[in-house]
Amino acid sequence: MSESPLTYSQAMQEVEQILAALEKNNPDVDLMSQQVKRAVELLQQCRQKLVETDETIKQVFEQFNPQG
Repeated sequence: MSESPLTYSQAMQEVEQILAALEKNNPDVDLMSQQVKRAVELLQQCRQKLVETDETIKQVFEQFNPQG
């Protein structure tokens, strides 16, 4: 995949759209499978962004308060 990375907000918005579509419609099994896989990919990206953000924040606080 050579897509540019989505922001956290964009990824979550797409996940919400997928969920809304799954709740509204009765998609065929193949489509539903693709949508669920995409949602999982997006959620993994979001989780990684949260982990990276948490690490960055911890580093900033450590620099701000080096004594612990």
